[in-house]
Amino acid sequence: MVSSLLLIVSALILAYGFSRIAKKVGLPRTVGEITAGLVLSIVLIKTIITTPESLANLEFLANLGIILLFYYVGLETNFKAFTKNIKTSALVSLFNTSVPLIIGFIFMKFIFHFDTLVSLIIGICLSVSAQAVSVDILEELNLLKSKIGARIIGTGAIDDTIELIIVSIILSLVHFSISNITPSQLLLNFLLFLIIIILLRLLIIPRILLLFEKEKETLKLMGALILVLMIVVISESLGLGALIGALIAGAVVRQTIFKEKKIPFWEEHQLSKSIHIIAFGFLIPLFFVWVGMNTDFSLLLSFKDLLFVLLLTAIAVIGTVGGTALAVRMSNGTWKEGFILGWGLNPKGDTELVIATIALQASIINKELFSAIVLMSFITTIISPIVFRRLLKKAPRKLKQKF
Repeated sequence: MVSSLLLIVSALILAYGFSRIAKKVGLPRTVGEITAGLVLSIVLIKTIITTPESLANLEFLANLGIILLFYYVGLETNFKAFTKNIKTSALVSLFNTSVPLIIGFIFMKFIFHFDTLVSLIIGICLSVSAQAVSVDILEELNLLKSKIGARIIGTGAIDDTIELIIVSIILSLVHFSISNITPSQLLLNFLLFLIIIILLRLLIIPRILLLFEKEKETLKLMGALILVLMIVVISESLGLGALIGALIAGAVVRQTIFKEKKIPFWEEHQLSKSIHIIAFGFLIPLFFVWVGMNTDFSLLLSFKDLLFVLLLTAIAVIGTVGGTALAVRMSNGTWKEGFILGWGLNPKGDTELVIATIALQASIINKELFSAIVLMSFITTIISPIVFRRLLKKAPRKLKQKF
């Protein structure tokens, strides 16, 4: 018990410290949290403060953090965003996701000769983005309500929905690859899961939300956790995986709140806020520390491995920025506007690390490939905010106009 507490408190202290340093130099806190994990993975330090038991407990908390992250994503996914600037935003989302995914898949499958599932996982890791980094920069420069700010937020909302669908598919494929169930059984389990979710939505979830609606915030948080863990257990039991259950739980809870007149709309924001606090304040930092501890950059010291990482980074950047610029130009925008938007949508550092982690835990990819994906995320997350900030300062005045 003491060893686990020592590891957890050490992880949190280092994560906080390196996050503060990262923020001061204009980088997202995930860079600092992964760096904390890299420090803890140093052999001398790891020998002193870790035991097999403490590492297992840290991994459990990291996985719980992933569940709450996906629950939060489900709660925050606004499907009504499709109705706002749908044509341009959807086109940009389609191109900045599909271009790096397709290029990455082709390179991995036909040049590096990985199998189809590994190639698909790498392609998806190259295509997903973390717009929160760019939103922070827009807020800092007081451009959140500008034309470029609205474009990034609107496109990001549709990106999140597209990525939610893609991630759900890849998670299903991963769980199918490591389970012993047949495709027909998996389909039946999925249909059974849908029936259970519909029944929960109609009969159970509204009653649980109403039961906790009159309680204090702490008990409302308990209700939110009961809902997600209950659905996750059902999803896991049917062989669909915990994260699909967490995503669907968040989406169903959000939809229930907006449909049930007896449940006030502010409840959705309160639930999101509560989940955000416990997830991003405690569990998700531990997940990124765990990612750092399981990343071994020493596996990438050869010239061939470094070229592979640079290739991954090039595909991610060129695919995302180039795909976005092309979509903006096709929507009668300018190339300059497209490149600014592309760099704003380019940062990585969250969802792709979750996918890579799950693939590593399922032994679908090895530590060398996992480390290459983490290093690619590091590079794109470091360079994207720098380039985006500089491009914003030189952006045409019309893009900075408030509305």
